[in-house]
Amino acid sequence: MKRICIYIILTAGLFVSCQHKPVFHVMGTITEAEDETLYLEHTTLLKTIVIDSCILNAEGEFSLQASTPVYPDFYRLRIGKTSLPLAVDSTETITITTTRDSLPYTLSIQGSDNSLTIAQLRNTARTASRDEVRDVAKHIIVTNPRSLAAYYAVFFKQNGEYIWNVLDPADRRMYQAVATSFYTWMPDYERTTAIYTQVKEVIQAERAVNQQVVMQQIIDNAQNAFLDIALTDDNGITQSLSDLRGKVIVLDFSAIDMEQSKGYIFELRELYNQYHNRGLAIYSVSLDRNKLLWEDGVANLPWTNVYAGDLAVEVLTRYNVQSLPTLFLLDRKGNVQGRYTDFKQLDADIRKYL
Repeated sequence: MKRICIYIILTAGLFVSCQHKPVFHVMGTITEAEDETLYLEHTTLLKTIVIDSCILNAEGEFSLQASTPVYPDFYRLRIGKTSLPLAVDSTETITITTTRDSLPYTLSIQGSDNSLTIAQLRNTARTASRDEVRDVAKHIIVTNPRSLAAYYAVFFKQNGEYIWNVLDPADRRMYQAVATSFYTWMPDYERTTAIYTQVKEVIQAERAVNQQVVMQQIIDNAQNAFLDIALTDDNGITQSLSDLRGKVIVLDFSAIDMEQSKGYIFELRELYNQYHNRGLAIYSVSLDRNKLLWEDGVANLPWTNVYAGDLAVEVLTRYNVQSLPTLFLLDRKGNVQGRYTDFKQLDADIRKYL
C-alpha cells in the first residue's frame, strides 16, 4: 500500500514490533517530485522486486525500509524510469539528498560507502573515455574485490557496452579477482555462484580450444616421426613407444588409482581383445603415485604398461596431457590421429586405421 512520506513519532508498541526483524533504512529528500511515487526495489539476479514505496510530499522527504538481506545485495530508488542503485551491506541507514532529475547521478549519499563509490563510477562514465572509466573501475576492484562496488564495477556498462570482456585474458583478471574473493567469503551466495561459474566456464572453453590447437600442431609436426616415449615396465625393462611402429597404437595416459579405473581397464581390454590380432597395440603410461599399487594392478594386463615416475611432467608436456584419463590414437606410421575421452569414437577410428 502506498503511503505519504511524512515524519511521525513512532509509538512504543510499533517500535518494539519493528525490532523483531533486522531492517535497513533509506531516507532523505528528493525535491521537484511532489506527488510522484518513490519506490525502493530489490534488484536480484533474475528480477526486480518492489520492497517499499511512498508518495513524495512538497518537501520531498521520504523514509523507506526493508528487511536486511542475508548477503550484501543491490537495491535501487526509482521514480518513473529514473533510478539510483544502492549497495546494502547490513542494518545501515542510507541518506540521500537530491532532486528528481539528478537522482541517477547524485553524489549526496551518506551511510553507504559502496553506494557512493558506485555513484562516482556512474558519474565518471557520463563524460570520461572508456579507458578512464576502466581505470576507475579497476581501482575499485583492486582496492576491495569482495565489495559490492567491485561486483558492480566488473559488470559495469558505458553507453550500453560492458567495459570488461571476460573472453579477454587481461580483462578476465578483474572477473577472477571478484569471483575468487566472493567465493572465499560468501561461497553459497547466488551472485558468487553466477560470477564464479561464468569465469570457470570461459576458462574451461579456452583450455579446450588451446588443447585442440596444440593437438593439431602435434599432428602437423609429427609427420612420420614418433613423439617417442621410453619408460620402464613392471619388470624394470625399458619399453619405447616407437618399438610399436607398424601397428595402430592406443596411447593411454591413466592411473590404477583413478576412481573409475576398473571400468576403464575393462574398456581397454575389450579393445585389445577385439583388435589385437588385426594389428592394434596399447601403450599405457601410468601416472600413479604408488608404484607398488601400479605393479600389482598391471601384472596380468597383456599390453605394454610403463611407469612415468619422475619423468611424469616431461611425458605429460610432450603430449599436452592436462587430465586423466587421456587417450591418443597413432596410425601405423606413428602419426597422431586424434585425442579421446570417448571409447565409442576411439573404437570407430581404430577400425578406420587398421
